[in-house]
Amino acid sequence: MSPDEHDIMRSVEDHYWWYQALRQHVTESIEPIVPKFSLLDAGCGTGGMLATVRQKFPNAKLTGIDESEHALELTASRNTDTRLLRASVHELPFPAAAFDYVLSIDVWSHAGVDDSLAAHETHRVLRFGGKLILNLAAFEFLKGAHDCAVDVDRRYTSRQVRALLQGAGFEIERLTYWNAALAPPIALLRWLSRLRPRVEEPRSDFQRLPAPVNAVLKRVAALELSASRHVSLPFGTSLLAVARKNG
Repeated sequence: MSPDEHDIMRSVEDHYWWYQALRQHVTESIEPIVPKFSLLDAGCGTGGMLATVRQKFPNAKLTGIDESEHALELTASRNTDTRLLRASVHELPFPAAAFDYVLSIDVWSHAGVDDSLAAHETHRVLRFGGKLILNLAAFEFLKGAHDCAVDVDRRYTSRQVRALLQGAGFEIERLTYWNAALAPPIALLRWLSRLRPRVEEPRSDFQRLPAPVNAVLKRVAALELSASRHVSLPFGTSLLAVARKNG
């Protein structure tokens, strides 16, 4: 992802409905046995997820990696008392069984990422019983200019994610689509973006919205994610998985 897109992300992510709903749900999915658990954000971007985790779990031992030096600088500016390293999800610079949790939020779908290798590396650095919380873009027909801007190379189906995680040795606890309510208008916008001639650099969909609109969208997404704890949703723009290392 370009430094400009990282700057856009940093400027909107703390208030943007999609980030707010997902981060709230991710932190609710973290259920540590002890307060001082260890967590790796593998592809931490500009640090919003780490800041949310730190706020809820002040005693956690947090580590973040990213391949972008600029992203790591933006993360460091948040002062979340997190160990930050420039590294790839293909070769995590940690010993085996180093973490209780690994987060991977919209990273494995990026151009240049070998998702199978990333899955096996994640499995390696998790402790026995440790959990991966994974979010990925869903459905190839939802590709558009936004994907180009944020370096999303591929989108997934639940069957593909299930095969990917099980192939790396994970036991899947939850696998669900989400953001279903907005999928039809998003599909239309992405389709229109593919029709437009590319005369300038593609830009992501992220932009500031009127507060009432943002609040409604966050509420809808949060309700979907909450419902997904009880039943896997069959459709949406994203896929969320929670998987455990049991071997």
